[in-house]
Amino acid sequence: MIVLVAAMLLGGCSREGGGGAAKVDVQAQTQALTNPDAETRANACAELAKAGPRAEKAVPQLIAALKDQDPLVRRLAAYALGEIGPAAKSATPALKELMNDSDRQTVSAAILALSAIDRASKDLKPLPNVTQ
Repeated sequence: MIVLVAAMLLGGCSREGGGGAAKVDVQAQTQALTNPDAETRANACAELAKAGPRAEKAVPQLIAALKDQDPLVRRLAAYALGEIGPAAKSATPALKELMNDSDRQTVSAAILALSAIDRASKDLKPLPNVTQ
């Protein structure tokens, strides 16, 4: 799981890339976002990210996942919204709220998602200094 997450957050997953997007069952992964198991919810976010813009129908559930108790789920939900791109514009207020999260990696994911959804956004604060 950690390897999958690291590869995705470092750009290993591409919306345009090899046949992965075609294999994602968006409806099943959207339903998995409500599973009581955090790892299942995190995997669902990762799979929806692979689907990219095809996962547009999952945006409301991904917005809800931004408030998950598990920081990994919040981070991957933000990542998935960024991979969906401009079609996830309705997530902008929730992503801006996520920029105040106590987990720095989640804040970074929110900022990256916002920039992917709206590249012209001028109200994004800089990434936090993770060396402090």
